[in-house]
Amino acid sequence: MLKKFSEFIEEGMWGSVLRRSNTSEERREDKDNTQYIDLGLPSGTLWAERNIGAAEPEEYGDFYAWGETEPKEEYTWYNYKWGEKSTKYNDKDGKTVLEPEDDVVYLKTKGVAHIPTIEQIQELLDNTTSKNQTINGVVGRLYKSKVNGNNIFLPFAGDCDYYMGGNLWSNYCSSSNFDKRNINYLYISRNTSDIFTTNRCDGFSVRGVKN
Repeated sequence: MLKKFSEFIEEGMWGSVLRRSNTSEERREDKDNTQYIDLGLPSGTLWAERNIGAAEPEEYGDFYAWGETEPKEEYTWYNYKWGEKSTKYNDKDGKTVLEPEDDVVYLKTKGVAHIPTIEQIQELLDNTTSKNQTINGVVGRLYKSKVNGNNIFLPFAGDCDYYMGGNLWSNYCSSSNFDKRNINYLYISRNTSDIFTTNRCDGFSVRGVKN
C-alpha cells in the first residue's frame, strides 16, 4: 500500500530531513485544504505542499501553459492563448507578470495563492538545501529550509512540449515573463536546480505560493 507523504514524516523514515511542524504558523490551509509550508524565507512566502491538480505532494498534477488556466491535450504556439497576435503580455502593454485572471493558482485557490514570481523562486533556491528523493516510486527533489528544517518536495514531472511527463527532470512555471515568447522558469533535475528561460506556450507543472 502506498504511503502518504505525511506518513513518511510521522514515521521518521528519512530522519530529521522531513521534519515538519504542526503549528498554525508553519502549516496553513486554503479553501481546498492545500497546506502551505513555512520555510523561514525572508519574505515570509509560504510554499504549497503539492502541485496544482495533484492530491499528494509526489503527484505531478496538471500541466499549464503560461497565462492559461486549463490543461489541454497539446501545447504549441498554434493553440496558445497568448501567442504572436495576442493583445496582452506583449511589447505594447509591457506587462511582465501574470495578472490574477490569468494565474491558474489564483483562480484554483480562489485568491488564496498565486504562481511564484521569479524572485520568489530565487529566494527558495537561496534559502534551502536540496537533494534527490524518491516518494512512492516518484523521483524528485526535496528542498529543506536552512532556518527551520521544514521542507517541500518537487517531483520530476517533465513538461508538455516534446516530452510528456518523466522521472529525470521537471520545469516549474513562474509568473514572470522574460519576453513576448519566453518565460522564466525553475528547472530541476538529479544534478541541478536553476532558473532558465523557455517557450511560454509549453505545458508546465505549477506550484503555488502564499505571501
